Amino acid sequence: RSYTSAEKLKVVSFAAAYGNRAASREFDGIAKSNIRLWRRQKKHLQALPRMKMAERGKSAAYPELEAMLVEWIAEHRQQGGSVSIVEVRMKALTIAKMCANTAGFKASHGWGNRFMNRHSLSVQHRTTITQKLPMDSDTKLLQFQKFIIKLRKQHCYDLSLIGNADQTLLNFDNPYNRTLEVKGSKTVSIATTGHETSRFTVMLACTADGTKLPPYIVFKRKTMPKNVIFPNTVHVHIHPKGWIDEALMLNWLQTVWAKRLGGLMILDAFRCHHMPSIQKRLQQDKTDLAIIPGGMTKTLQPLDVTVNKPMKDAFCRKWNTWLLEGEHTFTAGGRMRTPTLQDVTQWIADVWAELDPAIIRKGFLKCRISNAMDGSEDDALLMDPSDDESSEGELPVCEDDNDLYYLD
Repeated sequence: RSYTSAEKLKVVSFAAAYGNRAASREFDGIAKSNIRLWRRQKKHLQALPRMKMAERGKSAAYPELEAMLVEWIAEHRQQGGSVSIVEVRMKALTIAKMCANTAGFKASHGWGNRFMNRHSLSVQHRTTITQKLPMDSDTKLLQFQKFIIKLRKQHCYDLSLIGNADQTLLNFDNPYNRTLEVKGSKTVSIATTGHETSRFTVMLACTADGTKLPPYIVFKRKTMPKNVIFPNTVHVHIHPKGWIDEALMLNWLQTVWAKRLGGLMILDAFRCHHMPSIQKRLQQDKTDLAIIPGGMTKTLQPLDVTVNKPMKDAFCRKWNTWLLEGEHTFTAGGRMRTPTLQDVTQWIADVWAELDPAIIRKGFLKCRISNAMDGSEDDALLMDPSDDESSEGELPVCEDDNDLYYLD
């Protein structure tokens, strides 16, 4: 059985007076090896609470590594930077290369949990409001899926011709929503540049076979920036209000989507997607249009189901690294400037290129858009609504839900 620190000290006192063997007989046959260990730990036991039980897993196998890691976390938190457990494990692997006697160290998930317990760290998360499904969601879901099946049977689309596009708002400031912090902390502050409300729009698009189309980025400006070299894997445009309007949507169809010979395009219920000019352009491109009913993107839009959150998380990591390690400039008033447009576009290009195509294919399958028509993949379940932030910053949807589902 386990013994409290008070009980261990009682055994230690008896052993000091009469010997380890006598103490073993006196206290129900406690192993002499345990008594010797407790005698060596006497000072430590005296510092513990009287009712403290065994401290299993308390000792660190790599104390030098963990000391350096704790110092690194403290420095980042002092600057207001957020730290994720994944970053801690990656940093631990880097530190291990500089420390002796760390051969075989893997920074496993279990080690990460034990490290947090040893140093009284916990992950603290900002609460968010979950998007709620409409009352008639089951009916809308069934109607939408019937229409998708109808089109697929009529046209036998290749998976490379079934696309989904989504406009999402991103901030120039992208701090993590959660960070490691000492347990019991009442205030959890995370540094930013003070531009949390400065936003721009990114249109991501992909197809059911996992193909990623070039990101379409719209900044809130009246003139195109001069002397800025953007990555050739993205399209960059400007708009006075920083979002995609009818003209830019038509431009996206012409420059990004029209290179494909027909197909099926799945869009959400954003007002712009219902405009006659958009529908006419899709007809010219021999593309059928399926509009996701309002409030149903959490379950029917592949980008929302599996893609947007890992993309935003990866973008946050880029921003966080820039905040803590990058070069910064400041205004005359001492305010840190946001990352440059070149930085932002390069981050988007990088995280989009690094995204595993299997994540995209999984999204189309979960929404039952790409599953085999013979029923062999019908066990793929729809994503349940969750509390992730993939739908944060969604654009306004059309209030008229009549005739939402298709364009013949």
